[in-house]
Amino acid sequence: MIGGGVVGIVVIGLLIFLGIRAFGGGDTPQSQPTSSQSEGGDPSASPSAGAGTGGELGNATGQAKSVTDKLQGMGFGCSDLFNTGQGAHRGCFKVDGTSKSSQVIFQFKSDGTIIAARVETEDGDNNNNAQVAFGQALQAIGNDTFGGDSVTKIQDAVKTGQRSSEVGTNWGSFQLSNDGSDLRVSGHKNGEESLELPDQTFDTTVAEMTTALKAKTYVCTSSCRKDVGKYGSQRVFFLASGNKGIKMIEFSASADSGSAVKGAMTAAMNDAFGVLKGGNAAAVKAYIQAHSDGKQYAAYVGGWKVEIDGDSSGSYGSQRVTIQYESFYA
Repeated sequence: MIGGGVVGIVVIGLLIFLGIRAFGGGDTPQSQPTSSQSEGGDPSASPSAGAGTGGELGNATGQAKSVTDKLQGMGFGCSDLFNTGQGAHRGCFKVDGTSKSSQVIFQFKSDGTIIAARVETEDGDNNNNAQVAFGQALQAIGNDTFGGDSVTKIQDAVKTGQRSSEVGTNWGSFQLSNDGSDLRVSGHKNGEESLELPDQTFDTTVAEMTTALKAKTYVCTSSCRKDVGKYGSQRVFFLASGNKGIKMIEFSASADSGSAVKGAMTAAMNDAFGVLKGGNAAAVKAYIQAHSDGKQYAAYVGGWKVEIDGDSSGSYGSQRVTIQYESFYA
């Protein structure tokens, strides 16, 4: 959900938050999936033991299943970051073009009771449409989970122009953020705490990745980069916390033709995945390769949030894949 003009700010924020060393990538906007189907099948399937490895859905009943079914019917693609006997963390994502996206993230107990949620929509072209999309996503999860009165209370706060406020309801307390084109609300059920997300890193360190890419003739200063043709480039950007393994990695490519972009992206991914160890790297790579049709996707894969986006509408194309540790506050 990042517009091109604020990527630098986001990167600085990541660096401050993690207190780490980094090498940077491209400037194309992040996106969510265009697919109208879940990337991982039936939400009533047998539970997965921990994190899914291919954008999968584990077991869900009650509220969680009802919400998942509604969102999938609206064109969201849903997957689980983890799904165990103690509870689950599920994300449902949807995108329409390069500037419109929605996501509904929720956590639920083994009986399907939703205990925490975050709803976010963005429309860089039309603030009114952003509010409409937000209302639709909020109702999909909220009418049966929070109750109609709670949904109305949140919507009223948006309609009256509240930018940042706490909205108290009978279900729980919500924090609203609204800048017009980007709306977000998050909260947890009274008497419940959100589930802790498992830590996720690759075994490979920043130093190891940098050394390997330099050996493949990348220039690593503020980014690890190779030129592609006269004007294009392929980049690998990665972050880690202290001396630990890589916690976020991004591949990007840009060039003056679709075939050149695809070739540069494939080369950058192969160069990086040839070094990445641990962290379900093989499953993540397989997911990305299976979704390399130029469309936009997002899913939880192997304990990571994976986002794939690109823009080939003009004479100059670009593509980006982001793999990062998920954060969730409600």
